[in-house]
Amino acid sequence: MPATLTPEEIKALMSAVQDGRVQPEATLDQHDNTVVPYDLTSQDRIIRGQMPTLDAINEQVASMLGIGLAGRTRLTLAVTSAPATLLKFSDLVPVTAPPASVCVLGLGSAYGFALAVLEPGLGEALLSAALGDRRGKREQADARREFTAIEQMVLRRLLVILTDAMRTAWHPVLPFDPEVLRFEADPRMAAIAPPTDVGIITAFEIKGGIEGRLQLVIPYASVEPAKSKLCSPRRLSQRGDDRFADALAREMEQVRVDVKGLLGRTTIPFSRLLDLQVGDVLLLDSDEGSPLSILVEGREKLSGSPTVQGGSLALVVEDQLRPPLPPSLTPPLPAPSAAPAPRPAVALP
Repeated sequence: MPATLTPEEIKALMSAVQDGRVQPEATLDQHDNTVVPYDLTSQDRIIRGQMPTLDAINEQVASMLGIGLAGRTRLTLAVTSAPATLLKFSDLVPVTAPPASVCVLGLGSAYGFALAVLEPGLGEALLSAALGDRRGKREQADARREFTAIEQMVLRRLLVILTDAMRTAWHPVLPFDPEVLRFEADPRMAAIAPPTDVGIITAFEIKGGIEGRLQLVIPYASVEPAKSKLCSPRRLSQRGDDRFADALAREMEQVRVDVKGLLGRTTIPFSRLLDLQVGDVLLLDSDEGSPLSILVEGREKLSGSPTVQGGSLALVVEDQLRPPLPPSLTPPLPAPSAAPAPRPAVALP
């Protein structure tokens, strides 16, 4: 099929347009409002699903943040995490521009900095609720006003909930030690990375008594060493496993086990065993100074020495409980000694 129309095809198309059999493109645009511009060179990429562990971390941070803010403000709040997005720092200017509130967070000496961006009105609403206004009223302002020293201290306490949640959620992957450093009114003073670097942006939607969005920006270079862990399958929460392990340990501590002290061993022929009488003495292969084996459910687990405690024989444990040896390292049992040769019969006179 040719790339261009022939003169005959163009003439037929124009005739169809004039007769109304073909709707012109301008008429189509009047009824189709779903077309939006998109920049193919943009670095804005949603990475949900590509890093399952990162999604799990953000969900855990959102859950802990919602519980902490609800406790501090005495309001019914729910926090959910939106899909994480990769974006160049040069494209973050509209996000951090006034009247948004920008807070610089430290991730630790080896991991650099992060940003917590509160959209316009959210910081004032959190302050009002924390200072006793249970309505959680959100102020709408064209330009963000400067926070006073008292307000910054209160807002800093609220953002500590976020840093504590980040520390707990990121601990299995990266040992972040986040802390609240400062608030910046000028976005240029909140530049934590070169404009060409890429950051991971996670939006936390706050709903309930207060509604708003808190965006967390972490440089991709800070989490790149743990990229393989972030791309691994989602890990389950360890809280339930810990509770189950504790309950199982308590149940196992109540189990009764049979403990025996082995004073020694000896081997005798079966004929002598049949001739044993009360008071006969058997010589063992150990003395009173050598360590004795202590058997737990028939297996050698401890060692100790004999003693007398409260008028009764006892064993003093001198070695800790040790796991059983693998079959390849288990020493073989001693071979039984050969039975003595039978004595020649003597004829009686």
